[in-house]
Amino acid sequence: MRTWRSGPPAVAAAAVLLAAACTPAGPPERPDSSPSPLPTDFEGEVPPGVGGEPLRHLHGPGAEGPDILGDELGVRIDSLGDAFLISSNSEERHLLMDPETGEALWQGRRRIERFALDGDGSEVLVLAGERGRTAVVDDTGATVWRGTQGREEFLGGVVVRRPLRWSPGDPYGEYTVLDTEGRELWDYTFEPPPEDEAGNSEDEDGGGAAEPPGGGERGDDPDRLGVPVAARGGVLLLDDGAGLLQARGVGGGDEGDEDGGGDSAGDLLWYVDGRHPDLAGAAPGQRPRPQVVGGFDLPAGTGPADHGATGSAEPSEPGKPSGGIGAPATPRPSASAPSGGADRPAVLVRWSLPEDPSVLSLHDLRTGEILWSLVEPGANPAADPYAPAPLGGALYDAATRTLLLPQASGATPLIAVDLAAGEIRWEFEDEAERAITPAFALGGYVYGDSSAADDPTTAQVVLEADTKDVAAEGLDAYVEAATARGYSVVVSGRQRFVFPPAGTAGPGAPTGTGG
Repeated sequence: MRTWRSGPPAVAAAAVLLAAACTPAGPPERPDSSPSPLPTDFEGEVPPGVGGEPLRHLHGPGAEGPDILGDELGVRIDSLGDAFLISSNSEERHLLMDPETGEALWQGRRRIERFALDGDGSEVLVLAGERGRTAVVDDTGATVWRGTQGREEFLGGVVVRRPLRWSPGDPYGEYTVLDTEGRELWDYTFEPPPEDEAGNSEDEDGGGAAEPPGGGERGDDPDRLGVPVAARGGVLLLDDGAGLLQARGVGGGDEGDEDGGGDSAGDLLWYVDGRHPDLAGAAPGQRPRPQVVGGFDLPAGTGPADHGATGSAEPSEPGKPSGGIGAPATPRPSASAPSGGADRPAVLVRWSLPEDPSVLSLHDLRTGEILWSLVEPGANPAADPYAPAPLGGALYDAATRTLLLPQASGATPLIAVDLAAGEIRWEFEDEAERAITPAFALGGYVYGDSSAADDPTTAQVVLEADTKDVAAEGLDAYVEAATARGYSVVVSGRQRFVFPPAGTAGPGAPTGTGG
């Protein structure tokens, strides 16, 4: 789950510090001076990725900002897509602010349950309410959906109604997929596996993903369907709980829609399992479980065929492919990849077992084609097997197409993956690097907080996303948040300043989750 950092101490406690300055512990002999006013002009070095002159300051005389910024206990600021999310430290109160104009786009007092993604990959807020009442708000302040049943969950622009008394241990039963207006698109029954399937699955060596179109004779049964775990661009991804991931059409669009809306609801597009012979580290034995990391729009030439990548780790068994092979999953006959130079929508999947190193595979969203695969350094079993995408803790820099992925075990706590080439760019290695907690990406840079075990202070460190080189440290200013388009909030001298993007912004993408 995405987490928030506390606001910079100098700003979060500004009101307290100013009050203390005006209330001495004892009667002064002579007041030497009044408390220094908050600065209104930015001075000092502009942090990497931050551009131009400040658009405005947010505190004190002449400030251009909403009333919430005057909260007596301060506020914390994060981003939601192209907007800033301002949250009170004293009460359950939140506000979305347009970074360019300072206008309040939305405000409310409901608890934020989680950050999620809409059907186009943009970020939304899921707000909790009483008795299962849920609301979803996008970065323009518009309410995308209101739910009244605890069984219903917003997932990538559609709504999934789960069976009564649903649980990860017993996910079977009747499912309904609806649009955000409440219209039913598709309903189906997720059947439990046959009693003898568990024994037979140990003898399989790749399942339906290794079969030609129309295959599935090795025990894979996509007709059993599964639990919806992600949706994007008119495609719904289902996990059957036994190692099979399948993609089906959402429907509800016009025939020929570019986002796949022309598929009928429930149409099978493709399916694959983690023992496909063209996946890195593929080996007979227990089936790994899939977990959808997120969806990404990548260049049409993405994949080792164009970049020369062959994966970054040896296969787990001699003679097995080490990854970097563009191979089909089991597609439906009419599935087709995008043509021309346009970006192709892709989905990144992590395949994991309890103790073995996990495997990443990037698939064309429409066809299931394996664009590349590689073995991760550590084992990364999913804590919640049916958790909706995107993967918590993942961080994406769209400018360099670099994805940061935490590792639950192994020699490193974090890796940076080049999504276009299918290679590991770098890892955190020594103690100093392991003390860095990445927070967000901004125009080719990764901003993180560094706190060593023997040092109680926290300092901001800026790394180049593609090389891990230190771009800046020990800055006077602190970048608190950055939007998808590159607007940023910079803290300097007890003041917050809003800066515009630096130069020409890179491709927009959610910067906290991996879209």
